Amino acid sequence: MNQLTTIAEKQSILLRQLHAGDLFESLPDLLRAIREELVYEKATPVTPVLGADESLAQMTTYQKQWNQLEEGQVAYLEDADLRRFVALLSSPDESVRDTGTFFFLGNAIQNGHLSKAQMIWLTEELMADNRLFDHLLEEENEAAYYRSYCLAVLAILLNEDAVRADPFISNKLLERILFQIGIYLLAEKDTRGFVEEHGWVHSYTHLANVLGLLFERKDLKRADKLYLLACLMTNLRTINTPLTMGEMGRLVGTVLQLSKQHQLYADYFLLTLKLWRQDLVNEPFAQSRASWQMLYNRVDFFQQILAYGPTASPEIIWEYAQNTKNYLS
Repeated sequence: MNQLTTIAEKQSILLRQLHAGDLFESLPDLLRAIREELVYEKATPVTPVLGADESLAQMTTYQKQWNQLEEGQVAYLEDADLRRFVALLSSPDESVRDTGTFFFLGNAIQNGHLSKAQMIWLTEELMADNRLFDHLLEEENEAAYYRSYCLAVLAILLNEDAVRADPFISNKLLERILFQIGIYLLAEKDTRGFVEEHGWVHSYTHLANVLGLLFERKDLKRADKLYLLACLMTNLRTINTPLTMGEMGRLVGTVLQLSKQHQLYADYFLLTLKLWRQDLVNEPFAQSRASWQMLYNRVDFFQQILAYGPTASPEIIWEYAQNTKNYLS
């Protein structure tokens, strides 16, 4: 049994217990145990992208055709081309992955050039194990671009689904998104922002965008939102590399918005903040870069809460942040 399968099985149990109301205060410890049991292997070579120049040329042709459409006309993307283009999100070349494919797909989604069936297919495909979890349990590697840009396109799809008169994300597909994002949160640890000669990784910013849209959905159960919050806070409590390119502020803003939706979220958020402080008090502190980085990640998180101001937080969160703002800062 591989590690991702193990996470999936444990997550299924935790979600059932959470839905039944049998789990709350013990959830942080259970999730942290899953996270800390993971073993990351050495990075292995990522399958190179083939035919990028040809695909980019085809995207340009599509764009020219779409720009020439008269009002009321619609032209759809061919299924075979859509399948081919999605694979280009894995490219370490910024001009192929980001300003090429990501921009093109975003335009196609937002301007109605994908059929409803294609929107469903694309959402499912982005959540596939071989895309969202590509080389996930390895040390820093180039597959992080693929994982991150799957999230980036998913955010566009979630936003499009929210504003359409005929939404395409069914309850079953939404459950699939929840399940896959939960696993991803428990395993991802690549916090890189901008990489010279390759452009943005920015997984945590794209993740914040996805979570923000999921937290706004009225058809996502309260227990499921709580679970995603719990997985995110587990991740942030344990990463030992920096988030220095705007990710922390975006994540904090997303969590604060959720915590104001219902007292349940505020209570759980406060619980995890207190546990995060206990991590630093109870665990032996090693004089290492990793230990210092974990400490300052917490400091940065609390400073972002304060930067948003008192009206952005539930009262119990603001008071706790104020009372502990000078702790190890």
